Amino acid sequence: MRHTRAPTPAHLVWVEHRPSSSGTGKLAYFAAVRAAASTEIDQPITANDIEVEVVYSTTRKAAERLDADNVNKPTLDALKGVAYTDDAQVRSATATVFDRTINYVVYGRVEHMGRLFYSPHPDVVLIMIYSDTRLAELGGEQEVQRKRLEAWQRDFDQTLARIKDSPA
Repeated sequence: MRHTRAPTPAHLVWVEHRPSSSGTGKLAYFAAVRAAASTEIDQPITANDIEVEVVYSTTRKAAERLDADNVNKPTLDALKGVAYTDDAQVRSATATVFDRTINYVVYGRVEHMGRLFYSPHPDVVLIMIYSDTRLAELGGEQEVQRKRLEAWQRDFDQTLARIKDSPA
């Protein structure tokens, strides 16, 4: 059962850090999530229509990574005060872990596949924050998608320019 919501996340937060739920690893993960979220989110969402999807892609051995059920808690706690005022506003949260050392057939948003599966970093976390209220504040679904496409094109053009200018 799911709430009705727009399929476009209001915010996408990319974190290239290993999730951790204890000790200094937890503090470092909190700092990485908060820093990444702060670059994407101007002010916390105040509405109660928030849903969060966390995708953790890794090349680490199973014994060196968090299970899917343990990825949500530190991620949701780290977002408190940046993405939303309190995690009680989150009405749904899911987590998925992908082991990049195994070949899978994957279905999902195409624009996220490359970075999740071909990053040189051993750990990549994509946090998708859905809120129809925030989406409307940002100009609606089409405007958010347009801005993301422009940013992607700008990044792609910069990457091509670097490749073209690098010595062969």
